[in-house]
Amino acid sequence: MNLVRLVTRLGPQPLRWLLAWAVLSATASAGMLAVINTAARRIADRRFDVVELWWCLAFIVCLGLYAFAETRMVARLTSDIEEAVDISRSRVLDWLTRASLPKLEAWNRTELYDSVTRNCQIISMNSQYMALTVRSAILTVAVLLYIASVSVAAFVLIAALLGFGALAHLRLSRELAERRLVANEPEAVMFEYISDLFGGFKEQRLNLARGRELGAGFKKASEETLVARNSIHLHGWQQYVFGETAFNLMLGIVAFVVPIIASGIAKSVSKLVSAVLFMATPVFGLMQSVMIMGAADAAAGAMMDLELRVAGMAEAGSDRDITIAETDREFNEIRFEGVEFAFPTVDGERPFSVGPIDLVLRRGETVFITGGNGSGKSTVIKLLTGLYRPVRGVVSLDGRPIQIGEEAELRERMAAVFSDFHLFPRLYGIDPGVAGGAEGAELLRKMEMDRTARIIEGDHFDRRDLSAGQRKRLGLVSALLERKPILVLDEWAADQDPYFRRKFYREFLPELKARGITVIAVTHDDHYFDAADRRLRMEDGRLFEEAIDAPLWEAR
Repeated sequence: MNLVRLVTRLGPQPLRWLLAWAVLSATASAGMLAVINTAARRIADRRFDVVELWWCLAFIVCLGLYAFAETRMVARLTSDIEEAVDISRSRVLDWLTRASLPKLEAWNRTELYDSVTRNCQIISMNSQYMALTVRSAILTVAVLLYIASVSVAAFVLIAALLGFGALAHLRLSRELAERRLVANEPEAVMFEYISDLFGGFKEQRLNLARGRELGAGFKKASEETLVARNSIHLHGWQQYVFGETAFNLMLGIVAFVVPIIASGIAKSVSKLVSAVLFMATPVFGLMQSVMIMGAADAAAGAMMDLELRVAGMAEAGSDRDITIAETDREFNEIRFEGVEFAFPTVDGERPFSVGPIDLVLRRGETVFITGGNGSGKSTVIKLLTGLYRPVRGVVSLDGRPIQIGEEAELRERMAAVFSDFHLFPRLYGIDPGVAGGAEGAELLRKMEMDRTARIIEGDHFDRRDLSAGQRKRLGLVSALLERKPILVLDEWAADQDPYFRRKFYREFLPELKARGITVIAVTHDDHYFDAADRRLRMEDGRLFEEAIDAPLWEAR
């Protein structure tokens, strides 16, 4: 059982405590049944309705023990399960921080979000049912033992009926789980149509036929979901009716069958009936918890499977603990010799590769990379920043080759604003005294963002609901606050207005060069190519160096 596997990651103690509290709870419940039946029998035998104090006290003690044990059992188990879920979630996120970028890019991020959020939520919301399952099973056994002490024949018949009912109920539960899996398919299609509607709202409004076809597809998927969900509800209700019928059959057996096959049982029928009625709570609790536990168990299995899959995405050598101080980020040159990279392909696809690349980047240079769409510019940027590992060739830092697992030494010298960059709400990894002080304020002023956004609490942007160009300016502020010697900009100026674009090339880049910062910028702004020390051109995955005043023939 996946939930048990998940919890036992904390050691054997959680299950031992669960069993101990469940036994105490079940024993107290069975004790209440015995006390009530005994007190009722004594009143009937003595033929007076005076309550005996000792039996009343015994009932109160059993009730208190039950309430205490039940509370402690659920509290302890849910705490243990939450801790186990937190460990699993933390492992997933830890592996993700060390994942290989090409493998991560090929993965469905929706599946990741779904696994980390929805599965964790399912486990957390239903964790108490694991305690209910164990307690209900133990209490059912305890009541059966009580029934056996009253009538062996009744015990055999009821135990046989319970066994048959349990097997049938498990079979119905499996069928219900299968129906739920089938229902997921039209639901997924329906949500895909909803995603298309929001993602392509403008396009469908411009095309009447597209809008009608989108609506018809959604309606069909919605109707299929309706049929599947109705089938699930019907099957679930049939399962519940089956349990009710089986329980009522037990009462009928006690009232009409046991007195026939067991002589001298007439005086004990009331005890058996009360025992069966008392068993209703654990039996129906067991039925309900088994149904719900199926979803929680599947979610726990999905979480542990996700761990293994994400662990398989880890970059070789990523478990090394490398600490690079700010003073160790200096460099003179980075050299690429025969560096090549190729994306994995599916059969029948034309592979795309980059290289071989021979390149030397020196401290304080301003280098522009140009080229048409699909020429490999973004891939080269990821190679330069160490996010992609070459399949061939050597990358050297000041004459020393970067070995597998040492890519952090290259990355720690680079700050970047990618074309698809993410603007974090908080300036992670940056000293709040720097970000929230004079340096951060000065950068906001230079980016002409000081009246639009602020750095508050030392390391938070107070707003991110900005235009693409403004967000990129804040991204550049964040990158510069990292105080790294290399700045990588991928189409950064493309979203800026003409005024600020000119300011960037004519004022900001020369200032960065004067500070000794190496700038590597992907750009199509041919009017400003003269702002670079060197210009590199990508064409079909190959890198060529061009003179600054070379003809500007590449596609834009």
